[in-house]
Amino acid sequence: MKSFLLYISVLTCLPLFGQQMEHYTQYQFNQFAFNPAVAGTKSCIDIRTGYRYQWGGIDGAPQTGFVNAHAPLRFSKKNRNSFGPKHGIGGQIKRDVFGPFSNLKLEIAYALHLPISRNWKLSFGAAFGFMHTGYNGGALTTELSDPALPAASQSFIVFPDAKLGFWITDKKTYFGLSVHNLIGNQLDEIGPEAKLQRHVYITGGRSFSLEKKWSLIPSFFFMWTKATPIDFHLSALVDLDNKLSFGLGLRRTDAITAQVRVKFFNWISLGYSFDFVISKLAGNMWYTHEITGGFNSCSNYGNTSSTDCPSFE
Repeated sequence: MKSFLLYISVLTCLPLFGQQMEHYTQYQFNQFAFNPAVAGTKSCIDIRTGYRYQWGGIDGAPQTGFVNAHAPLRFSKKNRNSFGPKHGIGGQIKRDVFGPFSNLKLEIAYALHLPISRNWKLSFGAAFGFMHTGYNGGALTTELSDPALPAASQSFIVFPDAKLGFWITDKKTYFGLSVHNLIGNQLDEIGPEAKLQRHVYITGGRSFSLEKKWSLIPSFFFMWTKATPIDFHLSALVDLDNKLSFGLGLRRTDAITAQVRVKFFNWISLGYSFDFVISKLAGNMWYTHEITGGFNSCSNYGNTSSTDCPSFE
């Protein structure tokens, strides 16, 4: 635990170029959290919520909770089924805590969906909001007194944030690209070199029909930040008629993942994932747990062939 706390203390006095955003193992069913262009891609309101407890057993380890929702924006009933541009809106609340730091983010999103052929659709999205970053010096413990640590026991800053996204899909395939932390805020209150780095996410997947009502959905999730290696998560899900899905994944140099998702009726889904750590933390047998819930009324329960996209329920 001491090494983890010392690492946190270094963040306040040295340049930071590493990952500053949370991971989600169940990214396939939470695409709007990463890409604002997904807003309004369903024909109804879609609500997602979840909680992630990373590296259970370490004091101050990352914990993340979120609630997000998006829906199509309709201006008139007359043009609902016409071949033309569509619009979507959404919003998200997210809070994560790690060591003495905490972040609370609120944002709203807008997306424009353009049909580019009979089957393919291209979407553009943008999100804007605010982030509240807090620091509790009283929660930080070091072996030796460090004058570089902020003197205030508690402090916080509020600053604007924005992200952009692109999304292309048909009923079998999807690809997405998004850029987070567009403003690149300088966090002088935390440290002279503390700055939010831009994060680039690329994701994609495809559904392959198997025998009877089974299907296979492989997918990938890549993340890049300045001066860090590309991080990725590869996974494959087996789905039974849009009622039950389960699968395995691999996150680069970090963990082997497993997840299961069960649907109830036409509007509720529950998911659980487990990360078996294979990095240097593995010797202490620390694991990661993630629980998610989904709520919508247009998921075509029990009819995989008519779902909007392999990333959706």
